[in-house]
Amino acid sequence: MVIRIDYLIYVYMTLCLCMLAYNLFYLGKNKWMQRRTEKQIQNQARRLQRFLLFPEKTSSDVDEKIKKKLKRTHQLVILEGTVETLEQNPLTVKPLQAWLLTLKPVFTELIDVYMKKSVMERSYFAYLVTRFGLCGQTSHDPIASAMIQLTAVSSIYCRENALTALYAHGSIEQIVKAYRVLARHEIEHSRKMVTDGLLEFHGDREQLAEAFWQNWDEFTPHYQVAFIDFIRMVSGNFRETLYPLLSQPETDREVTFAVMRYFRKYPYHPAGDVLRQIVREWAKRDWEYAAIAAASLESYPEMETIKALLIGVQSDNWYVRDNASDSLLRLAKPLAILEMIRQMNDSYGRDMLRYKALSAGLIQLEPETEQLVLSTASDPSLKEESPTVLAGWQRLAGTQSPPASKEALPSLQEWEDEK
Repeated sequence: MVIRIDYLIYVYMTLCLCMLAYNLFYLGKNKWMQRRTEKQIQNQARRLQRFLLFPEKTSSDVDEKIKKKLKRTHQLVILEGTVETLEQNPLTVKPLQAWLLTLKPVFTELIDVYMKKSVMERSYFAYLVTRFGLCGQTSHDPIASAMIQLTAVSSIYCRENALTALYAHGSIEQIVKAYRVLARHEIEHSRKMVTDGLLEFHGDREQLAEAFWQNWDEFTPHYQVAFIDFIRMVSGNFRETLYPLLSQPETDREVTFAVMRYFRKYPYHPAGDVLRQIVREWAKRDWEYAAIAAASLESYPEMETIKALLIGVQSDNWYVRDNASDSLLRLAKPLAILEMIRQMNDSYGRDMLRYKALSAGLIQLEPETEQLVLSTASDPSLKEESPTVLAGWQRLAGTQSPPASKEALPSLQEWEDEK
């Protein structure tokens, strides 16, 4: 059987015309639906505005008709548009807020309806609960219970909208219960979204942090890290509480890193000892421990910290050297940094510290000799003290060269004493 090529072309052209017709129909229908929805919003906003401003002159059917139609998702869209329209009118803002509270019994009845619908419709329902402030704080509030139930849904949009409703109007107990549900179902919600969401909590955030700690063992390390990040943003009153997590070897590595970042923001003397030990023993554990510990030591301006960082800056790992150099630049004076660079034997550590100091403008190269010298813009007062300090370094230079982390310390100690 031979098929003529022109017949194939006709069939192909017919299919193209059908696809074009379908696309035109789809676009036209969407445009018509959009205009129809806008018109419905305008009409409903006009009726509801009259009802809110002149309730004695308006039939109560307006209120009842709006609430009866909410079983359809399209009517929820119209309701949201109506509320947005009326919120732009200063005269209707207060009566509108009072009217929205009357929607709570209606939304309570709608829970069973929307729990059976698609994930996106459930997500939109949770969004409107937040939008209208319908989530209660009592332990048996049906809408809050529905939001907790929605946190176990696989959709991230649905989970986030449900959690947002609890953040905005729920209680501490409800939020903790929601995260216990997430942990029990082994659902790992985005850590950043968890931390950012908890920061939006309308109540006492420090009490919320304390409630998480009271139920700490019920949460997976994934959520523990997010909670520690939240606590770091909220309060410095958890030093003694979190310190055992830093020193316990069985603590999850990500949790340990989060605790290190906490003690970077809120210095705690016992934590400083642990951080210094981690940097000094950088070769015994994964490089992440020493790298984060070195960055955290910038908040511990002690001579023991300088000693640990001078060891860390000679690490085999680039990230450890990088963070140790940054912390050294924040803790030590430019003159001490310059002498560390001159006396350090380790080429990698010396190059890293040299690059950081040059980039920060603490030191500069002499144009003629290409020797490193103090930058005049870094600290003019140090330039006056330099002869005395340099004499100490010169005395040290005449001795046998010890390891770099030790050779800089005597003169650094002299410099500290002379300050």
